Amino acid sequence: MIDLLSIKLSNSILCYFVSVFQFDAMWLLKMISVMLVITLTLLGVSGSNWKVTFNDTAPCALRGSSVVFACSYAYPSDQTITNSFWYFSSQRKNNDLFLAQEYRGRVEYLGNKDNNCTLKINNLISSDATQYHFRFETVNKGGKTNAWSSKTWVSLSLTGLTAKVQPATVRAGERVTLTCVTTCTPSDHPTIVWSRDGHSVSNTEFLASSEDSGRYRCAVQGQENLNSAPMSLDVKYAPRNTLVSVSPSGPVVEGSSVNLTCSSHANPAVENYTWFKKDGTDTSQTGSGEVLRLTSLTSSDSGQYFCEARNKEGAHNSTVLSLILQDTNTVQMPVYISSAATVFMVIILLVFLWMWKSPFKLCQKTAVDKKDHQNPVLFSRRTSNDPATQEARTEERENALYANIQLPPSHPHPQDSSLYSVVEPPALQNPPDPHYATFDFQQFCSSIDRAQLSGLHEHDVVYSKMKTKQAKVTDNLQYASIQFPLPSPTVRSEARLEVDHSVIYSTVAKPEA
Repeated sequence: MIDLLSIKLSNSILCYFVSVFQFDAMWLLKMISVMLVITLTLLGVSGSNWKVTFNDTAPCALRGSSVVFACSYAYPSDQTITNSFWYFSSQRKNNDLFLAQEYRGRVEYLGNKDNNCTLKINNLISSDATQYHFRFETVNKGGKTNAWSSKTWVSLSLTGLTAKVQPATVRAGERVTLTCVTTCTPSDHPTIVWSRDGHSVSNTEFLASSEDSGRYRCAVQGQENLNSAPMSLDVKYAPRNTLVSVSPSGPVVEGSSVNLTCSSHANPAVENYTWFKKDGTDTSQTGSGEVLRLTSLTSSDSGQYFCEARNKEGAHNSTVLSLILQDTNTVQMPVYISSAATVFMVIILLVFLWMWKSPFKLCQKTAVDKKDHQNPVLFSRRTSNDPATQEARTEERENALYANIQLPPSHPHPQDSSLYSVVEPPALQNPPDPHYATFDFQQFCSSIDRAQLSGLHEHDVVYSKMKTKQAKVTDNLQYASIQFPLPSPTVRSEARLEVDHSVIYSTVAKPEA
């Protein structure tokens, strides 16, 4: 509206001057120039308040990467932003880019409703290469709405990476150059990196060697997944690292057979293998092919062998292999010695194991015996059926000594008071330690009133003190321990469970042997 008024005003002024003054051609041209200046000035003032500015109208980005459209916009101060959005050239002006299905989830609006209209598009695809516009809508204080679309646009170009290896086929020592090509220059100027068969390559220009053969790729640093298609470098070189191996390994004896194998690294592959034998200063060809087979060896086959590997790029000789034949007996002697040593070590190991297990078993038996001796009842049960124990008991019966033990007159059944005990005789050396015998009075208890015994504990005993007939020393005594079986604990009252330490002693004189 303002633009139209400015044009009408200029035309009115021009018509006024034409109608009033008589002018010539020069004066008319001057007046037209003045009017055009006034018109353009008025247009500039009115349009400067409504504008959209793009930092880069022709950005370039890699497929699969991201791009940012830096943007700003301006409007009169009496206007308030009600809506702003981006759209591409094939859309209508009132269509929002964010609502398009192909952009869903890939676009980010980084601007605001003030003056920033920056847009970011991620995971770029080929169809994203088009023209983009920005539009915003306002309302003034009087409620009147306005809309403004950018007069220019952003034209996005997409590119990929193309690796070039020049030349693709070289000989060792020739120069190679690596170049990563794009159809446009990416706006963010990314750093390009190179790799060969997955290994990083630091130099994009080098002198080729045999290790440089492989497949090369270029990519964006930090986004190595955005890489180029592989390009191959083929480095030709003569045979190298030529070696000779012998099979079977080990000493070579007369009459046997061996295979000598020649191996080498080369590009292209080795075409010919030639075998030579050295006898002193003389060298003679002995065969060809990758494998040299020697059968029914004799002393004349001894010597130094080597091979030559050759391809189109050159030839290379292997190191010398000395083939020495040995006598059969000389070869078998180490085998016999080794076998004997093995048998000897096995015997030593078995003896050691036997000596180690025997003390272990003895210690186990000693520990069990000590434990059993500490528990007389358990010891008696463990040894009652032992043949050795039974034999020892037979010998003890042959040397048995008997002691007649008299109960005190106060006992209610004196007629049953004759008790006997088998006593082990003391050793013939120094005065023996006291001996004890345990008595089980089943018959005695049957004739004694159980009421008299009810006050005794299950482990109450009666001791009999014995001494030898001719002994003068009162310390040479023997004791017999008598155990009275008691009624079941269920019939014994709590008061009777107290231990009665009273015992009956009897002096027994040992008869002469």
